[in-house]
Amino acid sequence: MKFLKVTSAILCAMTSVLANAQQFQDAASVELGGFDVTPTVDLSLRYDDNIVRSDANKIDSWSQIISPQVVMLNSFGSSQVRLAYRLRNERFYSSPEDNYTDHFFFAGVDFELNARNRLDIGVDYTDGHEDRGTGFSIGNADALTSPDKFKQTEFDMLYSFGAFNADGRLEGNFNISNRDYDLNTPQYLARDRTYTTFGGAFFYRIGATTDATLDIIYRDVDYKVAANPLSPLDSTQISYLLGVKWDATAQSSGFAKIGYQEKDFDSALREDFDGIDWAAGIIWEPVEYSEVELSTRNDTNETNGEGNFISGRAHEVIWRHEWLERLRSSASYTWGSDRYEGQITNFGTRKDDLVKFKTSLFYQFRRWISIEVGYIYDKRDSNRTAIEYDRNQFIINALITL
Repeated sequence: MKFLKVTSAILCAMTSVLANAQQFQDAASVELGGFDVTPTVDLSLRYDDNIVRSDANKIDSWSQIISPQVVMLNSFGSSQVRLAYRLRNERFYSSPEDNYTDHFFFAGVDFELNARNRLDIGVDYTDGHEDRGTGFSIGNADALTSPDKFKQTEFDMLYSFGAFNADGRLEGNFNISNRDYDLNTPQYLARDRTYTTFGGAFFYRIGATTDATLDIIYRDVDYKVAANPLSPLDSTQISYLLGVKWDATAQSSGFAKIGYQEKDFDSALREDFDGIDWAAGIIWEPVEYSEVELSTRNDTNETNGEGNFISGRAHEVIWRHEWLERLRSSASYTWGSDRYEGQITNFGTRKDDLVKFKTSLFYQFRRWISIEVGYIYDKRDSNRTAIEYDRNQFIINALITL
């Protein structure tokens, strides 16, 4: 497990559909110029009873989603080149203002230089969006006439030194991510920012399948425009984390780490932060056809319009079960809170409590087609009553492969 690597959300979005398919079937590929090419397409119908996440002005609609993707893999020795593209288009029958088309691109190479040296390099590009009623339009979806579009590029490089069976291993990571929103009004320009991250991790074997870990992660956040030039949001952040990880045993695998985090703002008018940082996750497999995944984290995130930053906690339970050879299910429950630290207003410090429940049933009709029927419920309670909401979604999805 790579504790340090800043996992790309774009890559996860591109490969999650294929990964889910491969848990239940072997998606077929074709050979093209030395690459194994695996195309898939998602076709979905979705009903959303609160598209803009508002209690006062709910909008409900059915929508259709078309999401083709292609993944290309080329292996040479122990190394691998990966290329991928995904498109996601959603059209709402009763709310065309919320239509969108997103594009995701990924290119990466994993070099196995020798048994002790490995280098992973990845580049992501996304032409994406934030739904109305999310991000900077929380509680104010009517201010936008279309989804909030952005462009994001990300470069990630991870170097690993040490054999996997060695007592000690080192990892070094460099990541730079740049996000630009399309809206160019002063309010929205102030969100454009660049993250630059450096980090190192040390793994020391303390058992046959168990490592003690030490992570040190430094991040610089640079905003391109300051909403208040006298008090910009630019900051630096550093985390020190001690932990343990264990690979698959008879029934479980996982990790746990806890440490100290500092966030220092360039502006003397903004209060710096220091506190506890943690993350943990475990996969428990009591029987071979069923598994339970537990995770928890405490971290800081950039603000989306109020306060200096967000102090967030999230906890999740996922249960996956294979009932029959062609029938499986997944259910998850996520809960947590976001506290908007700094710049206390007359209404006090903002705090949001978040809940999400999702359940899906998957049936494999043929090797090349899988059907999903799902339901999602999410809710936000807050001491800002204008942004509270609850929401129900119903999904019918067909995943088609070669």
